[in-house]
Amino acid sequence: MKSGDEFYRLIYEYYEARIRCGFYVRGDRLPSIQKICGIFRMAPATVRAGLRILEKNGYIKMDARRAALVVYEAESADFRRNAAAYFVPRREGIRDLIQAQKLLIEPLWQAGLRCWSKAEWEVLLQGLSDPGPGAVSMPVQLYMFALEALNNGLIINCYWEVIRYIRYPYLTNREERQRPALNLPGTSRDEIIDLLRRELERITAVAAGQLYAFMEQAAAEYHMENVKPVHFQCNIYSRRPQLRYTLASRLIREMLDQTYPAGSYLPSLPQLAGTYGVGVNTVRRTLELLSRLGLVRSRHGKGTLVCEQPGEMDLESPEIRDGFRLYRESLQFLALTIRPVARCALESAAPEAAAELKRRLSCLKGEERCLCLERILDFIVVQCPSMFVRECYGMVRQLAAWGYPLELQRRKNGAGSGAGGGLHNSLDNGLGPGRGSDPGPGRGPGAGNGSDPDGGPSPDGVLSPAKLLAQCLEEGSTEGFAEECERFLRQEEARYIW
Repeated sequence: MKSGDEFYRLIYEYYEARIRCGFYVRGDRLPSIQKICGIFRMAPATVRAGLRILEKNGYIKMDARRAALVVYEAESADFRRNAAAYFVPRREGIRDLIQAQKLLIEPLWQAGLRCWSKAEWEVLLQGLSDPGPGAVSMPVQLYMFALEALNNGLIINCYWEVIRYIRYPYLTNREERQRPALNLPGTSRDEIIDLLRRELERITAVAAGQLYAFMEQAAAEYHMENVKPVHFQCNIYSRRPQLRYTLASRLIREMLDQTYPAGSYLPSLPQLAGTYGVGVNTVRRTLELLSRLGLVRSRHGKGTLVCEQPGEMDLESPEIRDGFRLYRESLQFLALTIRPVARCALESAAPEAAAELKRRLSCLKGEERCLCLERILDFIVVQCPSMFVRECYGMVRQLAAWGYPLELQRRKNGAGSGAGGGLHNSLDNGLGPGRGSDPGPGRGPGAGNGSDPDGGPSPDGVLSPAKLLAQCLEEGSTEGFAEECERFLRQEEARYIW
């Protein structure tokens, strides 16, 4: 969820990569500002900010009446060396990311397409059938349009991080400047989606093959076989100070696993600063944030108490609302991707790891839904073979911790597993629902899991999510475990988002 102050970096990096690697050469003109706005769905001011940095760094010359002129001059060997310096250190991460697209990227863009209006479909089909000069590659264009339909800033943020890292969609051949039209004869959305999926697979296979070959050749040519690898990192962009929120999420997770149980005192500010490698001021602001969440209370002369009964949350605080918005978006991200990811992680895990997960889930009470999610994510972050998935799910695991104060408020207010009440109405006001994730029949607002607090069967015989997941692991059903993970996440999304 980048703000305008951060989106301009995408414009800068996109055209910097194309200029440095020879897609645009000295004397070429970039697309007009109006055209760039249409390609990236960004405001003119954001585009101009990115172009001004390109001009400052000597890549272009801006003109008030014409499109920007490329002034960067380099020999063809320099273009190749520039590309090698970027891609070779990332070859392992790029290969992993491309292989993992089916786990994360594909479920998201397909969900986005399926929730489109007729008008949105017409815009997409027009753009794919009649691409203009300077258009971005077909995968980038499709993903941007489809993911925007989910109305989920976290997903868009994650996708842009992928594009910033992988960059090869930026670097098509010069002959591709006028991309061929894509014939879309499908008579239904599902047929068109299937055709697009196959076309994306074809384009990705060709581009990836070329990129892999280049990286291997360049590594030998420039003696970069032992260069230090640069791995993918997923950062969260918003107006909030990320370090404070990262520490808050970690402390919440440690309250969940009883490192800091209710009724205990947290270590002193200097001790916390030393433990987590941050400044005392960061710790102080983090504790203020946790206090506004109702999780801790400062006691003069004693320290910071972890509340046994949660206090009132400051729902008017922009920081709190921002945190809960990210939590909402993380639930949708998980609901749309957890099934293939959980399947992959369980198939790759050793039997001992699966048995340990079963043990950790079996001991949970029915009301400990946040802890259930925490243990699923812990398992995936360790056991999934894809570095890309582990990085993205590690980021989401931090955001998912924000469900804990909500869960405590539900218990305090005596709400059942599906009761919303004023708390959730207050949160929903101004945040708006995401799109593309359906809780499924019988699992909308007010539909709980039916289990009793200790996680055993309810009077109608329904087990808690943790017990159902443990049962799938006991039976050795990988697909059943993946299905139950998806059902659980859709339930969680429906509990807080409508």
